[in-house]
Amino acid sequence: MKTVIIVAILAAACGSGSSKPTTPVANPDPVPMVEPAPPKDDPTATAPPIEPEPAKPDPAKVKAELLAAETSAYEKAKPVFEANCARCHTKSGKTSTQKKRDHFDMTTYPFGGHHAMELGKQIRKSVGIDGSKPTMPYDKKGSVKGDDLALIATWADAFDKAHAGGAHDGHGGGHGDHKH
Repeated sequence: MKTVIIVAILAAACGSGSSKPTTPVANPDPVPMVEPAPPKDDPTATAPPIEPEPAKPDPAKVKAELLAAETSAYEKAKPVFEANCARCHTKSGKTSTQKKRDHFDMTTYPFGGHHAMELGKQIRKSVGIDGSKPTMPYDKKGSVKGDDLALIATWADAFDKAHAGGAHDGHGGGHGDHKH
């Protein structure tokens, strides 16, 4: 009987017979568990995905495109060059001299002469495209205007882009190529 009394006392002490609801215990750690990031020198760490580099254009194709754009611009500007420059800067020009052709020779294309590789800049300056006072054509300074001037400017831009893109590699025309 002693055992029954002890069980009854324990049951009463624990409140097992009570119908009172129990209050849930608050979480003593309100910060959720987060796994720490692996150290930077950890070889098992997951690296962010590496984006592939964009494909580099084929240099030969780029040069060919630059030369095609330059040639197209030249073909459109060619009548303007012939009307305003050929008389001094071709072998068959009426007022042509070797000295003039040494500077700029348009007997063939691409142009020759020691200004050949900087010709876009030189022609812009000579006909006033760059804002300079025109110095050419020699006998009609400033006579290249309007659409004709725009064609020369378009050619000069295409020439400079082609030159900067390496399309004229191997073409002479450096300052050491002329005779004084």
